Amino acid sequence: MPELPEVETIRQGLAQWVTGRRISSVEVRHPRAVRRHLLGAVHFADVLAGRTVLDVRRRGKYLWLPLDSGDAVVGHLGMSGQLLLRPADAPDETHLRVRFRFADDGPELRFVDQRTFGGLAVSEGGAELPAEIAHIARDPMDPLFSDAAFVAALRRRHTEVKRALLDQTLISGVGNIYADEALWRAQLHG
Repeated sequence: MPELPEVETIRQGLAQWVTGRRISSVEVRHPRAVRRHLLGAVHFADVLAGRTVLDVRRRGKYLWLPLDSGDAVVGHLGMSGQLLLRPADAPDETHLRVRFRFADDGPELRFVDQRTFGGLAVSEGGAELPAEIAHIARDPMDPLFSDAAFVAALRRRHTEVKRALLDQTLISGVGNIYADEALWRAQLHG
C-alpha cells in the first residue's frame, strides 16, 4: 500500500499535469471504483463534467483535487490503485476503472486499480478540506504539523507504539513499512 512519501510523489506529479485543466467528461468503467460516492457513478461523472481542477492536495494517504465549484474529487489508492496520465490514444489498461478527459485534449487522467480497494468520490464543498477526511491527523510533511502536539498525544495513549504510529487520527501517512523502519532505527520493539 502506498505510504505518505509515495502519495506525495503522486500529488506532485498530478499537480504539474492537471492543475488548471477543465474536465470535459468522466467515464466510470467500474462502479466499485466510486462506491464511496453515494449518489452513484452517473452522478459522479455528471457533477465533474465542465469543472476545472484548481490544485492537487494531500492529507496522509488521501489525495483531493479542489474544483472551481467548491467541491473536490477525493481519492485513496488502496493497495494497488494508480492515477496515471496517458495520451488519449493510449490503449486502455487492463484494470482501468475511471477515465477523466480534459477540454484541452491533453493527457487523460486514469484511475487504474487491479484489486479495486481504492476509490474516488466527490466531496461537496470539500475544496479546502473534504469532510470525509477531516478526522485524519496532519502528517509530518504538513507545515502545520506540531512535533510537540504529536508527542503529547502519543504520551496520552496506552497502547503499543507501533499501533499508535499506525493510528491515522494521531499522525497520518505512516503505514506498516515506515512504522517498522522507524522503530528499527530507534531500536524499539513495536
